[in-house]
Amino acid sequence: MKKIFIAFILLFFSGSISYAIDEIVLDQEKTSVFDKLSDIYYGKVENKSDVSPILALFSKDGYEYKNSYINSIKATFLYSGHLSYTNTEKDSSLIHSFYAVEPMITIKFNENKSKAMFDINFARKIDDYDNKFTQKISQAYISHNISNNQTILIGQGARLPNSYDGSRSLFSQEMFLKSQLGRTLGEAISVGIRNIASYKYIDYDIGIYDSTRYMKDFGKGIDFTGQIIYKPFTENNEKSGDLKIGGSYNIGKYYNSYNMYSAFLGYKYKKFYIRTEYANADGYNGVRNSKNNADGFYSLIMFNIHPKLDLLTRYDYFIADRNYKSSYCNEYSVGINYHLFSNMKLMLNYVKRNYSDKIDSHMILFATRFIL
Repeated sequence: MKKIFIAFILLFFSGSISYAIDEIVLDQEKTSVFDKLSDIYYGKVENKSDVSPILALFSKDGYEYKNSYINSIKATFLYSGHLSYTNTEKDSSLIHSFYAVEPMITIKFNENKSKAMFDINFARKIDDYDNKFTQKISQAYISHNISNNQTILIGQGARLPNSYDGSRSLFSQEMFLKSQLGRTLGEAISVGIRNIASYKYIDYDIGIYDSTRYMKDFGKGIDFTGQIIYKPFTENNEKSGDLKIGGSYNIGKYYNSYNMYSAFLGYKYKKFYIRTEYANADGYNGVRNSKNNADGFYSLIMFNIHPKLDLLTRYDYFIADRNYKSSYCNEYSVGINYHLFSNMKLMLNYVKRNYSDKIDSHMILFATRFIL
């Protein structure tokens, strides 16, 4: 009990950093450095001449050029630090880690129709990857808006949309951890060409990629990934809420063939949000490749009880290999998110894991996530 109490105190006073959903109202008398940097980031500084060129790089639109082929250069810095306490019947552990120390550069040109981006996470570690540098590259691509609704991207962009939860960035996920299907089957980053589109009722993201992940080793196979999302309430969101119904499909070969599909439903009405997703994989190629046939399902509920405070809960089921039905895990999670500043979020989660073939565990997870 004493260990749990000490762990909780450490969790409470520890920190890490991310994207906050809400924007706080500005107070002209604010002097906090976080408030000032937040105002710069979200473009709330009316007179940019009051901001140094270096800080202007971190503003919403970046450092803008006039009469130049380059329209703007924007710098972004992402940070996430984690503290986790795990307890089982046999032992306990307390671990602090830096999950994201991530500078990003975005260059817009060609009348803002084209963009080049480079993003590297110095804290990323994937144990069985030989190249310690390429595994840290999150994004390195060139994109061009071919219309108001469609973009073509060439290079290594954001996570492949092989599932909704698996494609989300660290700084947009609601809970400390992604769902089991999201972090096992998803988290796929690769080089390829993709077409991303957003219309009134339909969004889609389709692409062809090299089946390697994080530029590990090219030429072992081709990957196709596509996702489509239907938005039936677009015309009347304020009254009906925001409903999204979608699915993903991923097929390819990386040493082993893999074939995966997923379906999800998400609904947001005022301060209430719910999302559920199911995924089925006959072999998969996430961060790691596997021949296993896996299934996963989760359901998440979030309620914004205050402009700065979210309450969340999630049930999460995952079977790592359907050939061994005794190998499954149920996760039960509850959490609180506190939006300390408009670009800084504190997260506190409790997770209970019930394994079919392992000792059950309890976890207390704390993170501070920040984007500048």
